[in-house]
Amino acid sequence: MRKLISPSQAQEAIFQMLARSPSIDCPIDQCAGRILREHVRADRPFPPFNRSMMDGYAIRAAEIDVSGTFKIIAQAPAGAPELTLGNEPSVCAEIMTGAVVPSDADCVVPYEVTRQIDETHMQVIHPKDHAAGDFIHAYASDRPTGEVLLAPGIRIGSREIAVAASCGCKTLLVSAKPSIAVVSTGDELVDITATPAAHQIRRSNDLMIDAALKRRDLPAAQLAHLPDEPNACQAQLQALIAQHDLIILSGGISMGKKDYIPAALDALGLHCQFHGVAQKPGKPLGFWSHPECAVFTLPGNPLSTLTCWHQYVLPALDHFMGHDSPPIPPQLSLEAPVKARDDITIFLPVSRKANNIASAQPANNSGDLVRILQSDGYIELPPTQEKGYPAGKSFDFHLWY
Repeated sequence: MRKLISPSQAQEAIFQMLARSPSIDCPIDQCAGRILREHVRADRPFPPFNRSMMDGYAIRAAEIDVSGTFKIIAQAPAGAPELTLGNEPSVCAEIMTGAVVPSDADCVVPYEVTRQIDETHMQVIHPKDHAAGDFIHAYASDRPTGEVLLAPGIRIGSREIAVAASCGCKTLLVSAKPSIAVVSTGDELVDITATPAAHQIRRSNDLMIDAALKRRDLPAAQLAHLPDEPNACQAQLQALIAQHDLIILSGGISMGKKDYIPAALDALGLHCQFHGVAQKPGKPLGFWSHPECAVFTLPGNPLSTLTCWHQYVLPALDHFMGHDSPPIPPQLSLEAPVKARDDITIFLPVSRKANNIASAQPANNSGDLVRILQSDGYIELPPTQEKGYPAGKSFDFHLWY
């Protein structure tokens, strides 16, 4: 490892060196979860006409007299062109929700507050209760033509799809998805279908990372495993770097005799942006890059891998895709005092309880995979000279994916 840097310095280094993904045109029905890279403007006023908000009768409010009686002269169903009431006084049109309000009407009276006298006449039950504008969604009252409705950088969800569709967008300019390889290392790891020997364990970090990526609709293009042999390790890394935009690697990056990854990345011409962060878990975290590929090297212990993926890789993926406004994390208050350090940041697993209370769920160590199940996420405890934080102190909470 090299000189330790702070978590914020590590994030800044990643953001500075990580390129942006290119933009592509994407059919609108395939845009959910992607990052928008263009402005979507209103192609017509919202709404485009005076729209009835209720089933009932369209009238002129000024013609409501003490009798409240109107003659029904027309029907205005949704989808029909605009009509007029004409010059005859005290007439109305029976109108449906979503229909165009007649051009010379200014009030819609719902069925619920009327009484039908016969086939051609109705009566408003409480004449004084109605006024011009009632139950009319006025023309252009939401947005005028040309106004920006969706801005670049947002993640596209159901609401954004609906707005874009309303503007007639068959396709949207969005970020291209990166090609991602997820790589594990270590001769102690065997496939999940194998029966491990006493000195072996089943491989899980790669599947954990891939599962988290899939929840972001960014499944790995390739899963690979590198042996603890320097030449084979470097050769496989070279091929992976040539084929993918991003590589998320776990293990082989600490100070062990067989931790060949840092030397292999250096030999392949990637630049080490940092290797070593003042944090627990995950101190050996590193980041290498060149113009065509970026490599996140996560420590191999599962809690370290999981925490570093959430703290660094996930925001980096958002940055890569052009999403620069991630949601503000919720704040949780400590249920009880917790220990801290004066020299490193601690990422503490916690369970989220009622009233935004964080209950510490520390693992035995960063290799304690099962204890993670008791937590919902983690909070970040910055270094403090007090070497501890009191109950009630609030911190950002990051939910596990």
